[in-house]
Amino acid sequence: MTKMCVRLLICGLMIGLVAGCATTPKKSDDDLIKETVATVKTALEAKDIEMLLTTFSEDFSHPELAGGKEEAREMLQMGVDAGYADDGEVSIVDMQITKNDDGTASVYPVDLSGPPGSISVELVMKKEGDVWRIVTVNPDGM
Repeated sequence: MTKMCVRLLICGLMIGLVAGCATTPKKSDDDLIKETVATVKTALEAKDIEMLLTTFSEDFSHPELAGGKEEAREMLQMGVDAGYADDGEVSIVDMQITKNDDGTASVYPVDLSGPPGSISVELVMKKEGDVWRIVTVNPDGM
């Protein structure tokens, strides 16, 4: 193969890659939210606190916590260490996504179950770049 053919082949591949990237459809907000919730499900069922925290915004807060994301990490780790997540399951089959006027989205219900019992939670999320992250969690009855 001559140098000219190699150059043409490389240029053709580069044009194809750039054109392919330009024509790849952007994911909808609902799809991006579903990806985050799927990560939550995987992380909780694997008891992987670090993976779970990748879904939390740096602005995460909850009225029951004296702080934010770091305090959530400690509370979640205590729950895992106490065995509350053993044999836990997360069901998202009934979840619905609602866009709120303040730019957040609510995902409800996310159903959590395990030996200690079951609970449904609402995840309130906001978009950060191309990712939706959790800013608070609202458990039923609390």
